[in-house]
Amino acid sequence: MILESLVVGLFQENCYVFGDEESGTGVIIDPGDEATRIALAVEQTGLEIEKILLTHAHIDHIGAVAELAQEYACPVLIHPEAEPMLRQAPAQAVMMGIRFGKAPEVDGYMQEGEPVEVGNLSLDPLYTPGHAPGHLSLYCADEGLVFAGDALFAGSIGRTDLPGGDHQTLLASIREKLLALPDETRVYPGHGPSTTIGDERRSNPFLAGGAAF
Repeated sequence: MILESLVVGLFQENCYVFGDEESGTGVIIDPGDEATRIALAVEQTGLEIEKILLTHAHIDHIGAVAELAQEYACPVLIHPEAEPMLRQAPAQAVMMGIRFGKAPEVDGYMQEGEPVEVGNLSLDPLYTPGHAPGHLSLYCADEGLVFAGDALFAGSIGRTDLPGGDHQTLLASIREKLLALPDETRVYPGHGPSTTIGDERRSNPFLAGGAAF
C-alpha cells in the first residue's frame, strides 16, 4: 500500500493519495485545493491515478477536482445523493466569500455494497450521511483503514448545521457503520489527525451524547 496525506487549502482539509504498490495504480480522495501540490505528491509516489473519489461534496473537499480530473484523464466518482450539492459548488463558494470555477463533472457513482478496486486493493463505500447528503466513508479491510471524510474525527464528529446535515442521522451512521469496524482500524478523517475506531469508541465525547461542532 502507498498512502500520502496532504493538508490543503483555506479549510486545512486532508487530501489522500492512496494506491496499490504492486500494480502501481492509485486514487485521489477528496482533493480539496492546491491541485499542483497534489499532483507533485502523486508524482513522488509513482502511482498512475485511475480515479478521483469524493466522500461528499462540500466545497472544502472538491476545489481541485476539475483540474486533477483533466490532468489524469480519470473519472470522478461520488454517491448519487451528493451530486446535486456538487453542482452547487459555485453557489457554496459565494456564500463563503471565496471564488470557485466551474463545478466538477461526475463520471460515475459509488454505492454501498459495490467495492471500488484500486489495483489489488479494494475500498468498500460505507453510506454515512448526516454531515452531508450522500456522504461516504471508504473502508479498506485489507489494510485496516477507513477514509472517514467529515463523519468522524479524532475526538469529534462532523458538524450538522450545514444544509443537508442532521445530527441524529450522523450519530446513527457512525454507530452502525464506523463503530462496527474493528477497534484497530485506522481512521483517516477529512480534517485533523488520524485516530482509531477503538480510541473513538472509548473516548470520543460526542459519541457519549455531546453535540457536534
